Amino acid sequence: MNDDDIKRAIKTHATRYTAPPELYDKIARLTATEQSTIVPLSKKWLPLKWGSSGAALALAACLAFFMIASPNEQYLVEQELIASHIRSLQDGHLTDVISTDQHTVKPWFNGRLDVSPPVTDFNADGFPLIGGRLDYVDHHTVAVIVYRYNKHVINLFVWPSDQAKFNIETVAAQQGYNMRNWRDGDLQFWAVSDVNPAKLAEFEGLYRGQTPKTK
Repeated sequence: MNDDDIKRAIKTHATRYTAPPELYDKIARLTATEQSTIVPLSKKWLPLKWGSSGAALALAACLAFFMIASPNEQYLVEQELIASHIRSLQDGHLTDVISTDQHTVKPWFNGRLDVSPPVTDFNADGFPLIGGRLDYVDHHTVAVIVYRYNKHVINLFVWPSDQAKFNIETVAAQQGYNMRNWRDGDLQFWAVSDVNPAKLAEFEGLYRGQTPKTK
Protein backbone atom coordinates (compact mmCIF):
# COMPACT_ATOMS: atom_id res chain seq x y z
CA MET A 1 0.00 0.00 0.00
CA ASN A 2 1.49 3.34 -1.03
CA ASP A 3 0.89 6.81 0.43
CA ASP A 4 -1.99 7.52 -1.95
CA ASP A 5 -3.74 4.31 -0.90
CA ILE A 6 -3.36 5.23 2.76
CA LYS A 7 -4.70 8.75 2.13
CA ARG A 8 -7.72 7.35 0.28
CA ALA A 9 -8.34 4.85 3.07
CA ILE A 10 -8.24 7.58 5.71
CA LYS A 11 -10.53 9.80 3.64
CA THR A 12 -13.00 6.94 3.09
CA HIS A 13 -13.06 5.51 6.59
CA ALA A 14 -12.31 8.52 8.76
CA THR A 15 -14.44 8.91 11.87
CA ARG A 16 -16.91 11.73 11.30
CA TYR A 17 -18.32 14.24 13.73
CA THR A 18 -21.50 16.23 13.27
CA ALA A 19 -21.81 19.68 14.81
CA PRO A 20 -24.35 19.64 17.69
CA PRO A 21 -27.52 21.74 17.42
CA GLU A 22 -26.20 24.02 20.16
CA LEU A 23 -23.41 25.17 17.85
CA TYR A 24 -25.86 26.23 15.16
CA ASP A 25 -27.96 28.09 17.75
CA LYS A 26 -24.90 29.89 19.13
CA ILE A 27 -23.75 30.94 15.66
CA ALA A 28 -27.22 32.16 14.81
CA ARG A 29 -27.41 34.26 18.01
CA LEU A 30 -23.98 35.76 17.45
CA THR A 31 -24.49 36.60 13.82
CA ALA A 32 -27.94 38.02 14.43
CA THR A 33 -26.37 40.90 16.39
CA GLU A 34 -24.02 41.85 13.58
CA GLN A 35 -25.24 43.98 10.70
CA SER A 36 -21.88 44.65 9.07
CA THR A 37 -21.08 43.79 5.50
CA ILE A 38 -18.08 41.84 4.22
CA VAL A 39 -16.22 43.93 1.67
CA PRO A 40 -15.95 41.95 -1.57
CA LEU A 41 -12.42 41.13 -2.71
CA SER A 42 -13.41 41.34 -6.35
CA LYS A 43 -16.37 42.46 -8.41
CA LYS A 44 -17.45 38.87 -8.68
CA TRP A 45 -18.11 38.73 -4.92
CA LEU A 46 -21.41 39.94 -3.52
CA PRO A 47 -21.68 41.72 -0.16
CA LEU A 48 -22.70 39.31 2.58
CA LYS A 49 -24.78 40.56 5.49
CA TRP A 50 -23.93 38.58 8.58
CA GLY A 51 -27.28 39.36 10.10
CA SER A 52 -29.00 37.22 7.51
CA SER A 53 -30.08 33.69 8.31
CA GLY A 54 -28.40 32.50 5.12
CA ALA A 55 -25.04 33.79 6.30
CA ALA A 56 -25.48 32.14 9.68
CA LEU A 57 -26.29 28.82 8.06
CA ALA A 58 -23.34 29.18 5.69
CA LEU A 59 -20.96 29.79 8.58
CA ALA A 60 -22.44 26.90 10.54
CA ALA A 61 -22.08 24.64 7.51
CA CYS A 62 -18.41 25.59 7.14
CA LEU A 63 -17.73 24.82 10.79
CA ALA A 64 -19.61 21.55 10.50
CA PHE A 65 -17.53 20.61 7.46
CA PHE A 66 -14.26 21.11 9.31
CA MET A 67 -15.54 19.11 12.27
CA ILE A 68 -16.69 16.28 10.00
CA ALA A 69 -13.43 16.22 8.08
CA SER A 70 -11.22 15.78 11.18
CA PRO A 71 -10.57 12.13 12.13
CA ASN A 72 -9.83 11.44 15.77
CA GLU A 73 -6.33 10.75 16.98
CA GLN A 74 -6.85 7.13 17.91
CA TYR A 75 -8.16 6.38 14.43
CA LEU A 76 -5.00 7.88 12.90
CA VAL A 77 -2.80 5.74 15.15
CA GLU A 78 -4.79 2.68 14.14
CA GLN A 79 -4.15 3.62 10.50
CA GLU A 80 -0.42 3.91 11.24
CA LEU A 81 -0.44 0.46 12.80
CA ILE A 82 -2.23 -1.07 9.82
CA ALA A 83 0.19 0.63 7.42
CA SER A 84 3.12 -0.72 9.46
CA HIS A 85 1.59 -4.19 9.47
CA ILE A 86 1.19 -4.11 5.69
CA ARG A 87 4.76 -2.88 5.18
CA SER A 88 6.04 -5.68 7.39
CA LEU A 89 4.61 -8.26 4.99
CA GLN A 90 7.00 -7.12 2.28
CA ASP A 91 10.22 -9.07 1.86
CA GLY A 92 12.83 -8.15 4.44
CA HIS A 93 10.56 -5.95 6.57
CA LEU A 94 9.00 -8.43 9.00
CA THR A 95 11.81 -8.87 11.54
CA ASP A 96 15.10 -7.30 12.61
CA VAL A 97 15.88 -10.30 14.77
CA ILE A 98 14.71 -13.72 13.61
CA SER A 99 14.30 -16.29 16.36
CA THR A 100 11.75 -18.61 17.89
CA ASP A 101 13.57 -18.35 21.22
CA GLN A 102 12.04 -15.80 23.58
CA HIS A 103 15.37 -15.61 25.42
CA THR A 104 16.94 -14.33 22.21
CA VAL A 105 14.21 -11.90 21.15
CA LYS A 106 13.65 -10.19 24.50
CA PRO A 107 17.33 -9.29 25.14
CA TRP A 108 17.60 -7.98 21.58
CA PHE A 109 15.35 -5.05 22.54
CA ASN A 110 17.59 -4.11 25.49
CA GLY A 111 19.45 -0.88 24.78
CA ARG A 112 17.34 -0.17 21.71
CA LEU A 113 14.27 1.02 23.63
CA ASP A 114 13.49 2.66 26.96
CA VAL A 115 11.49 -0.45 27.86
CA SER A 116 12.04 -4.15 27.30
CA PRO A 117 8.72 -5.72 26.25
CA PRO A 118 7.66 -9.09 27.67
CA VAL A 119 8.24 -11.87 25.12
CA THR A 120 6.64 -15.31 25.34
CA ASP A 121 6.53 -18.13 22.79
CA PHE A 122 3.13 -19.77 22.23
CA ASN A 123 4.19 -22.43 19.76
CA ALA A 124 2.41 -25.16 21.74
CA ASP A 125 -0.83 -23.17 21.40
CA GLY A 126 -0.46 -22.59 17.65
CA PHE A 127 1.03 -19.08 17.83
CA PRO A 128 4.81 -19.54 17.35
CA LEU A 129 7.18 -16.67 17.97
CA ILE A 130 8.95 -15.52 14.79
CA GLY A 131 11.12 -12.65 16.01
CA GLY A 132 10.99 -8.92 16.60
CA ARG A 133 11.75 -5.54 15.10
CA LEU A 134 11.67 -1.82 15.81
CA ASP A 135 9.10 0.47 14.24
CA TYR A 136 7.89 4.05 14.58
CA VAL A 137 4.26 4.74 15.53
CA ASP A 138 2.56 7.77 17.08
CA HIS A 139 5.87 9.64 17.45
CA HIS A 140 7.40 6.68 19.33
CA THR A 141 10.02 4.11 18.50
CA VAL A 142 8.12 0.96 19.40
CA ALA A 143 8.85 -2.71 19.86
CA VAL A 144 7.09 -5.17 17.58
CA ILE A 145 6.96 -8.83 18.60
CA VAL A 146 6.07 -11.02 15.63
CA TYR A 147 3.99 -14.20 15.81
CA ARG A 148 2.28 -16.47 13.32
CA TYR A 149 -0.96 -18.37 13.25
CA ASN A 150 -0.83 -20.82 10.32
CA LYS A 151 0.04 -18.50 7.41
CA HIS A 152 -1.16 -15.34 9.18
CA VAL A 153 1.25 -12.83 10.71
CA ILE A 154 0.38 -11.23 14.05
CA ASN A 155 2.28 -8.04 14.83
CA LEU A 156 2.20 -7.10 18.52
CA PHE A 157 3.20 -3.43 18.96
CA VAL A 158 4.38 -2.40 22.43
CA TRP A 159 5.27 1.02 23.84
CA PRO A 160 4.84 3.02 27.07
CA SER A 161 1.23 3.67 27.94
CA ASP A 162 -0.40 7.08 27.67
CA GLN A 163 -3.45 6.49 29.83
CA ALA A 164 -5.18 9.73 28.88
CA LYS A 165 -4.73 9.38 25.14
CA PHE A 166 -6.43 6.18 24.01
CA ASN A 167 -9.45 4.05 24.73
CA ILE A 168 -7.59 0.99 25.92
CA GLU A 169 -9.14 -2.49 25.84
CA THR A 170 -10.86 -1.95 22.51
CA VAL A 171 -11.40 -4.03 19.39
CA ALA A 172 -11.30 -2.58 15.88
CA ALA A 173 -11.55 -3.80 12.29
CA GLN A 174 -10.34 -1.70 9.37
CA GLN A 175 -9.50 -2.51 5.76
CA GLY A 176 -9.86 -6.23 6.40
CA TYR A 177 -7.48 -6.22 9.38
CA ASN A 178 -8.41 -6.89 12.99
CA MET A 179 -6.93 -5.06 15.96
CA ARG A 180 -7.02 -5.48 19.72
CA ASN A 181 -5.39 -3.19 22.25
CA TRP A 182 -4.90 -3.37 25.99
CA ARG A 183 -2.75 -2.01 28.79
CA ASP A 184 -0.58 -3.95 31.22
CA GLY A 185 1.16 -1.87 33.86
CA ASP A 186 3.02 0.95 32.15
CA LEU A 187 2.86 -0.59 28.68
CA GLN A 188 0.20 -0.61 25.99
CA PHE A 189 -0.18 -3.40 23.47
CA TRP A 190 -1.74 -3.38 19.99
CA ALA A 191 -2.17 -6.69 18.15
CA VAL A 192 -2.77 -6.39 14.39
CA SER A 193 -3.46 -9.22 11.94
CA ASP A 194 -5.72 -10.49 9.19
CA VAL A 195 -6.41 -13.56 11.31
CA ASN A 196 -10.08 -13.90 12.25
CA PRO A 197 -11.30 -11.95 15.31
CA ALA A 198 -11.81 -15.07 17.44
CA LYS A 199 -8.22 -16.23 16.94
CA LEU A 200 -6.85 -12.76 17.63
CA ALA A 201 -8.87 -12.69 20.85
CA GLU A 202 -7.43 -16.12 21.72
CA PHE A 203 -3.93 -14.79 21.12
CA GLU A 204 -4.59 -11.81 23.40
CA GLY A 205 -5.86 -14.14 26.10
CA LEU A 206 -2.74 -16.30 25.88
CA TYR A 207 -0.41 -13.32 25.98
CA ARG A 208 -2.17 -11.61 28.87
CA GLY A 209 -2.50 -14.83 30.84
CA GLN A 210 1.11 -15.96 30.55
CA THR A 211 3.02 -12.68 30.40
CA PRO A 212 4.22 -11.45 33.81
CA LYS A 213 2.87 -8.10 34.95
CA THR A 214 5.06 -5.12 34.17
CA LYS A 215 5.87 -2.44 36.73
